[in-house]
Amino acid sequence: MARSPEQQKMQEQALLNHIKRLERSGSDYLAVQIHLSRLIDLDRLPECLNVAQTMMARVAKTNDASLFDLFNNDLFLVYHRDSATQIDATMKRLCRILKEDPFFASEPCAKAAFYRHFDLGDEYQEVLNRAQSLVEAREKQDAAHADKRTKPKHSPITLTDLVAVEKAITQADLSTMTSRQAVCEMDENGRPQPLFYELFTSMTSLRDTLLPGQDIFSDPWLFQYLTTKLDQRMLAWLGKNDDATLKHSFSLNINIASLLSPRFLELDEQIDRQRRNTIIIELQMQDIYADVTRYLFVREYLLDRGYRICLDGITETSLPYVNRKELGAELLKLQWSKSLRSQIEGKNRSSLRDALERVDPKRVILSRCESDDAIELGGKLGIWLFQGYYLDDLLSEKITREEASERLGAALTRHRRAAAPANMAVSS
Repeated sequence: MARSPEQQKMQEQALLNHIKRLERSGSDYLAVQIHLSRLIDLDRLPECLNVAQTMMARVAKTNDASLFDLFNNDLFLVYHRDSATQIDATMKRLCRILKEDPFFASEPCAKAAFYRHFDLGDEYQEVLNRAQSLVEAREKQDAAHADKRTKPKHSPITLTDLVAVEKAITQADLSTMTSRQAVCEMDENGRPQPLFYELFTSMTSLRDTLLPGQDIFSDPWLFQYLTTKLDQRMLAWLGKNDDATLKHSFSLNINIASLLSPRFLELDEQIDRQRRNTIIIELQMQDIYADVTRYLFVREYLLDRGYRICLDGITETSLPYVNRKELGAELLKLQWSKSLRSQIEGKNRSSLRDALERVDPKRVILSRCESDDAIELGGKLGIWLFQGYYLDDLLSEKITREEASERLGAALTRHRRAAAPANMAVSS
């Protein structure tokens, strides 16, 4: 239920106007405010917000209710009291889905704090005051952001720019903007062995080539549209490319909508089943959550044709919410970050380790690896598939097995030393 910036800006005022219109018929209506802003992992877990928004948007549409997506990520639903049973059932399901968030463990009365019901017959004035307060809070936030706003290094992309870029993409040589990055298995000596290569368009190269000086990431809606056009060019390029390395054993990061396009069907017809069995389709979790029904249809098609699916865009905070088997994926990409070790070894370690066991560490690719710490930590967790610039450097250097082993050994030694004081403190 994502909204454009302008739509988002009007939500609080729309809520206030709606409540005012119900002044005389308020006794027929109920409301609920869902405090998604209180979730501890919300900022680092956009998928969580997408799931909640989608669920509430569906129940609102089914019950002819009015849903308002507020500036602070809270949701406000106004509905006829005849729909109370369906709304209550949806709220319970939402709480079950989000129960892994630390908020539900830390808050004694979590459900009561997570959402608040209102009866407009008895609490009309309170709801009206709350809506007015939300309008004022939004105005203050907008004013504060305006004061802090600075001129960006790159100018935001506009619709006019997009038309020019779209035309340029149809004529551009994608080979100069297409990157390949190896997904590797680490052998016993710590040396990376490439298993397959991910193909993707370098957005930085695209910007520098077609739109120098402009920020193609400034508007998520235009950027999403742009990636679908790039998908079409990539699919056309793959269909005509005679590079033997692109005939099998590669992965393609692509939008779900592009998999339903005639261009993909044309490419699919050119590939025999034996080769399709070596091709991995990488899909972003956010794209999946945006329309789960569409994903399920695409999943069945891909599996029937022999492709393998990899879930991408997963962090340590979103991992507990992902069920790889239910989504029908063979692989899962977990993004390495400097905070991953502290999360694995911190107070939430049991939740994260349990989540990793559920998806099976042997099916996890630790991506965005920037240092030997990522390799060492992955090995410790039972992960042996890695991707990232650190692996690229090892492969380009063509280091010896002894050198790779020494690097991994040095990383293990450093982390043992770092852990020693903490262990001594615990034992004492």
